[in-house]
Amino acid sequence: MIGVLGIVTGLAIPFYQSFQISSALDNASHELIQGLRTAQSRSLSSQGLTSHGVHIDSGRFVVFSGSVYNPSAPENEIFEIPSTVSISSSGSDNILFSVVTGLPDSQPTITLESTNNESVNITINELGVVNAN
Repeated sequence: MIGVLGIVTGLAIPFYQSFQISSALDNASHELIQGLRTAQSRSLSSQGLTSHGVHIDSGRFVVFSGSVYNPSAPENEIFEIPSTVSISSSGSDNILFSVVTGLPDSQPTITLESTNNESVNITINELGVVNAN
């Protein structure tokens, strides 16, 4: 009986770890999408009478205000990406949304990839629509 329990436990652990990594990827992609939409919404509403954007960095992304990313700005909102997930951008590391229109200054593809080789690509089109696939 104990041997069977040991075998079942031994088989379940890798599945559980894989589930945790997949869950971390899903959570990171949802947070990034929300961060992009937050920056766009703030630009649309002219919050602070300035543009807002998202900066992609190694292991994190930052929602910022202003036309240029300032890493030491106190109003930056920093979102850490779990160590089991990497983040990269096909274009600029800064996505800036225009005041009033909310249109992005670029149309990058942001890729989140987990250590078990699952990935999510987040795209922003010229109208500012954010999609994940």
